[in-house]
Amino acid sequence: MSSASITTSAGPLDVQNIVSQLMTVEKQPLATSQSKLSSFNSKLSDIGQVSSAISGLQTAVSGLSSGAFLHTIKTSSSDATVATVESNGSGAAGNYLLDVQELAKPRQLVFDTTADGQAITSTSSALADVPDSLTFEVGGSSTTVQLRDAASTAVSDSTGTTGTATAVTTPASVSLQNIADKINGANASVNASIVQYKGSYSLVIASAQSGSDNAFSVTAGGSDSSLESSSTNTLAGLQQSDNAISESNDASDAALTVNGVYVSSSSNTVSDVISGASISLQKTGEATISLAQDSSSIASKLQGFVDAYNKVQGAINTASAGNMKGDAALNSIRNQLSAVLQTPVSGADPLTSYAYLSQVGIAIQKDGTLSLDQTAFNKALSSQPAAVANLFGNSSNTGFADRFNTTINNLLGPAGIIVTKQNDLNQNVTDETNHQSQLQTKMSDKQANYLHQYTTLNTTLSKMQQSTSNLSGLLKSSGN
Repeated sequence: MSSASITTSAGPLDVQNIVSQLMTVEKQPLATSQSKLSSFNSKLSDIGQVSSAISGLQTAVSGLSSGAFLHTIKTSSSDATVATVESNGSGAAGNYLLDVQELAKPRQLVFDTTADGQAITSTSSALADVPDSLTFEVGGSSTTVQLRDAASTAVSDSTGTTGTATAVTTPASVSLQNIADKINGANASVNASIVQYKGSYSLVIASAQSGSDNAFSVTAGGSDSSLESSSTNTLAGLQQSDNAISESNDASDAALTVNGVYVSSSSNTVSDVISGASISLQKTGEATISLAQDSSSIASKLQGFVDAYNKVQGAINTASAGNMKGDAALNSIRNQLSAVLQTPVSGADPLTSYAYLSQVGIAIQKDGTLSLDQTAFNKALSSQPAAVANLFGNSSNTGFADRFNTTINNLLGPAGIIVTKQNDLNQNVTDETNHQSQLQTKMSDKQANYLHQYTTLNTTLSKMQQSTSNLSGLLKSSGN
């Protein structure tokens, strides 16, 4: 609050000090209002912390209601060089003996010499006798790859005018790199690569995927239709040497047994043999694939729930120890959450099954927090897994996770205790802020009035003093 800009005249009164003392009394309502505003803001902060903790609890319970966290599976392989395994988190625990007899292979053709049997020493040099196109057929679908791009050469007509009406089309030259690029750019379900060895180059064409179902056949189009003939196995301008023939191979499926049962797969990734697991075959040999319940993951989810619940209790305790001591909203929140824990799951007989979380190692402590006995939980889960799952969620939505979620939705909803309390406090802050503005204006006016009144009084008293002094001087003069 700024002081009124009034200059007091000299006189017997200390106007500024008098006004300052008077304003100390006048400021008391403002100080009271400021204290109230601070309290409202502190309560808003406290209820915000409680709200945040409750949201965290809802996140923790959201993954428990389905019961899927109880079926988390971890996998291992006794020999990762033979086979590795990944799990989608489901499946049944067990051991599976794999005997990999053959890996799935893609069809592969290798061409390493020119049509006349010479080594290919350049990837960019033009090749002779290359067909205009290649057609690949995979799984009943065919794709034609144009190897030659037509080149037009303009010639003069009979009048001497240059034009293209009588142009002669000549095929563009094709190199080893051209062939590979054309095949790869056609999305024909085959891949082409160029391999270099001791200064010579080979063109390798392979199925994009392994297995007999993905094997390709290829035919040539254009002026030269010779392709993969039984005698030379040539690709028109290219052919296979003896070494290349040994490097080529037909498509084959993976062959293995799983616990003695024969399995064939067109891929080396086998995902339809062991439920919930995907096996990646690496080489022939034996390996044991193990699927076991992931106790550490289950414990982590449960501890996350316990910690989230305890965080809510801590936030309520902190708020209750401060400006919200005895607040009805906090008591209601605490009671509603506690009621969820103390109400058994409907239809579950606590004598023969599990109806309370405390029966599976999640118990309420004297201070209202939760504790987790993981050993007790594991024992209960092993003994009655369906009953444990029913504790957290079921088709009737009466599990603890189900009911926590419903209760929290009510607490945090538009008409819930949390939002209602926050709205009330925000309104209190607005009202008190407006009240302070009014008090500020009132005090400024009051201070200006005090300064004016006491300045006027001081001036009057000063004049009276002057008159008295003058009269005293006259009396002294007349006495002489």
